Amino acid sequence: MIRKLLALLAAVPLVLGGVTAAARGPATLNCARLTSAHVPQGTVASATTSDGYCQVQGVLDQAVEFTVKLPLSGWTGEYVQQGCTGLCGEVPDLTFPLFAFSCPAALAKTLVVAGDDTGHTGDPEGVQPATWGADPRARTEFGLTSEHRLRLASDALMTAYYGHGPTYRYFDGCSTGGRQGLNLAQRFPADFDGILAGAPAGNEAPLALLGAWVTTRNTDAHGRQILGPEKIPALHDAVVNACGDVIQDPRQCGFQPSSLRCPRGVDLPTCLTPAQVAAVVAFYRGPDGLYNGGMPYGSELGWIDQFVVRSGSPLDGNAGKIAFNYFKYLAYPTVLPDTFTLTDVRFTKATYDRLNLLGNALYNANNPDLSAFRAHGGKLIMYHGWADPFIPPFSTVDYYRAVQKRGGADAYTRLYMIPAGYHCLFGPNLDSPSEIGVPEFLQPLMDWVEKGIGPGVINVPTVNADYTEVIRDVDVAPFDALAPVKAAPGSLNADYHYVGRY
Repeated sequence: MIRKLLALLAAVPLVLGGVTAAARGPATLNCARLTSAHVPQGTVASATTSDGYCQVQGVLDQAVEFTVKLPLSGWTGEYVQQGCTGLCGEVPDLTFPLFAFSCPAALAKTLVVAGDDTGHTGDPEGVQPATWGADPRARTEFGLTSEHRLRLASDALMTAYYGHGPTYRYFDGCSTGGRQGLNLAQRFPADFDGILAGAPAGNEAPLALLGAWVTTRNTDAHGRQILGPEKIPALHDAVVNACGDVIQDPRQCGFQPSSLRCPRGVDLPTCLTPAQVAAVVAFYRGPDGLYNGGMPYGSELGWIDQFVVRSGSPLDGNAGKIAFNYFKYLAYPTVLPDTFTLTDVRFTKATYDRLNLLGNALYNANNPDLSAFRAHGGKLIMYHGWADPFIPPFSTVDYYRAVQKRGGADAYTRLYMIPAGYHCLFGPNLDSPSEIGVPEFLQPLMDWVEKGIGPGVINVPTVNADYTEVIRDVDVAPFDALAPVKAAPGSLNADYHYVGRY
């Protein structure tokens, strides 16, 4: 297996070179002329002016489609590269403040911004089959190299347009984008001066096991759903009553699902049947020893459409689709047979080890050794919502603990754990104040990199998925993952095993 893996990787060339001298020509400030600009291992398809930018679109090595937007005037010398989400497959929309991407310079359109599709066309949510995973090159771009290659291409375009490259480079991503940010810090430590890594899928391969776990644990032997959405409001209310509306740390919550057990012969929306109690316990605990915990207390409203579906089978929920596509098309050197379903997954150490053969080579970003990034002068801000039902927060806490154990983390890293924050600090639609807010971490990162001002307490408004309502607004101090945890007796979130290369 290892020989096959090495052969697979050897067959995929990695582009690690720098910008060539040909890209360092005089500034033209003529957008259309960028169609003839030299881009390392790539071509420019179009360069047009729109909305205050020279917008350049192109392709890297006939695979990675990208967009770079260069301000027509007022460029600050700062470059921000935006990560993707889910299974990627499309260039991020760079016209709206995304994931902490709302600092004054961004809103004033004086930053160069860029994004790419990571080397394939596909559905980020996993609705369509990830058949692109049959191509080893596409896997390598998605897992490892696309963001490094886009940085090189963007440098070339900035040099061709302005006559010089950026003064500071930043990367901003959440979810898969958070994983991309950690990957850059670990494997390409000189690429960026500052990195934002929100809700990172750093343990990407084991995360697929968690998706399969919650999906199959909500499916009975006949393929029917065990816990339906009609039970979620009562379950969430019970957790809130036991532990508070804004849970500071779910490990300090001791809620027991059995407290909602229905009387014998009763099945109402206000209680849980014995099978439902067992399912909810499994959700909170996660696959023991195969991922860093399970669903955090307080995340219940986010289970709907993930692995608690409104109709059909949990296998058709978002968590099941992503996990299925990962297992079938990305997890192993060859694509699995068409007969594969998530019910075939075995939750064993052997499955975990097999997943991590390719996971550690391409997809995982869980190496806590950031010494090269620190030596380069890089700064890293991580953030994660304590109520995240897509990527539970415990893997981020474990990873950051390992970074802190190496010493000196306060000099170049921060972690912000957001009470009651859902995935990427979005949340379910709730009654809330009408004023809109966007989580802002980019400006503190810029101030740290450019002015040496280390971030302290940061105000974080958690917003709904449509950016129309603030769900809650809290001041959050940097998190110390080495501090002792006062776990609540019986907490299903507190007793889990660390996994990954920590």
